[in-house]
Amino acid sequence: MSEACAPQQHSPHVAHSSSSGPPQPDGVLGPAGFPSFTLRAFPFKALDKRVGGTIIHPMTARAPVPQEIEAKLLVPHAATLSTIARLKELGPYRLWLRQTQQLHTIYLDTAEFTLARQGVALRVRRNRTQWEATIKWGGREDGIVHTRPELTVRLASAPAFPFALRPGPLADHLSDLVAGQPLTPILVSDTHRQRRSVRVGKPGKSPAFAEVALDHVRLRAPGRSRSPATTYGEVEVELESPDMAQHLLAFATLLRERFALTPTEGSKFSRGLSLLYGPGLISA
Repeated sequence: MSEACAPQQHSPHVAHSSSSGPPQPDGVLGPAGFPSFTLRAFPFKALDKRVGGTIIHPMTARAPVPQEIEAKLLVPHAATLSTIARLKELGPYRLWLRQTQQLHTIYLDTAEFTLARQGVALRVRRNRTQWEATIKWGGREDGIVHTRPELTVRLASAPAFPFALRPGPLADHLSDLVAGQPLTPILVSDTHRQRRSVRVGKPGKSPAFAEVALDHVRLRAPGRSRSPATTYGEVEVELESPDMAQHLLAFATLLRERFALTPTEGSKFSRGLSLLYGPGLISA
């Protein structure tokens, strides 16, 4: 198992030489100075392995960071989310059940929101008994399709706070930004996620090209604070086969038109920060 796949331990902060990455010519923030990210240049199959719906990266910290490419749509009513969950086909596409998840996610930052102000989100997430940590950098939105670099590593155990950046991929990308400051919870999301695979035509004729996540999301402050909380529904359609990217937009457009859905602006992270700390803190 490579370093990027190895479980993250919790140990004192160790400094590394890296940066958050300057904006690249196409406007996508490149982590640690890497080149810009485009779908056509992304060697997805060579770099990634998908484990339980999570991209785990068998790579060194200096290898290209893969992109998350997904369509995101807001669902106005819980009844609409339930109706979509019952779909078995939509146009030429067929949907097949995947395991439902209960995701508990904690977003971390310094007291001065150092990461958020740079368009970087750091989260730790529990699915059943497994924890993982993910960095997401600022990306771009092309209509309903969102594209951004994303790096995920497994954690060996439940994280302790303040969260320590063990030497490895997380520290390589974040140490210079964090500069030894404590990383503590700033936002919590709890998501009930119903999952579906999407194929073109009958099973066996083509592989799944995307995963549909039907999310019922609750965003709140950490701890038992009486600060505001919000719940909402969202559909995410994440690309799994880059050579079938044209179907991602086609399928998401069919969903949008049939169920009168609206494009999602920003992410769960940006929505939660706006709720708790006011708009304008981040632009990602």
